[in-house]
Amino acid sequence: MVSGDDHMTLDPIMYKTNRSEVHKYYNIYLIETQKKEPIESAVVKAKNKILNLWHYELLILQSSKEHWERLMKDPSLNFRRELCANLYRLERANIMEELDLSSGAVSNLFNGSTKPNWPRPFQLSVLFEHPWQLVNYEIPDPYSYSESPEYFEERVSRKIHLNDLANERSKVLSIRGYVIINAPELFQEESTALTGRWVTTYPEFDYFEFHLNHEPIIDKLLREALLKLFPMAKHLITTYRPFKPPAKRALWVIIPKNESLPPYEGMLHELKEYRENTEYHSLK
Repeated sequence: MVSGDDHMTLDPIMYKTNRSEVHKYYNIYLIETQKKEPIESAVVKAKNKILNLWHYELLILQSSKEHWERLMKDPSLNFRRELCANLYRLERANIMEELDLSSGAVSNLFNGSTKPNWPRPFQLSVLFEHPWQLVNYEIPDPYSYSESPEYFEERVSRKIHLNDLANERSKVLSIRGYVIINAPELFQEESTALTGRWVTTYPEFDYFEFHLNHEPIIDKLLREALLKLFPMAKHLITTYRPFKPPAKRALWVIIPKNESLPPYEGMLHELKEYRENTEYHSLK
């Protein structure tokens, strides 16, 4: 996606070519699944093409809220789970650790229609950042999508104060959820504790994701406050949350991990230029 040596530079033409290739796979999936009488082998082939995409290519598909939500409405629960796992580069070992499951039990999550014992369905939802019914039931109830009760369930996420968030980063081997007790001290528009999560599965960067009920005012004061909490952060986006009402927003505080990796600039470019309902801000 990028070319160059030590400091990678983005090739916009090549990037658009790659985006077209990714969307071609989505269009094939759409054609095959919407046929009056779908051919199972063709549908499986189309799905496997999508599941074989890299995480940064799946990020391209997620830039369209409509496209991503259509994929996540696929009737196959296992496809939905695989799609989320691949988007976040979640290895089976990560899921074993976070859900306290054996390798066989994790395999069953992707080879059958297993719903893990409580509270693991909510833990799985936090890992995948999608409504808990969507990633645990073959036929989920759409009315369950608008809220996120999973973070407040005992043993699913950790209660924490703002000043302790940065120290958590080194302890998170994949994705972990939090209830931020004093969040209104940072976000003046909010009046209650907020949820959020560390995502540390990408080799290119880590990010902390705040879940907000309002579009935040990204001014000098907020940027300075965020840099005080996350001194290593360089980028900031506010974006949509899949299957949530438009007012429910996610704020990503992005910390580079390996800027020399070829996908790094491409992933940032995707977030800046193509992701719907998203605003980018530089912190440094």
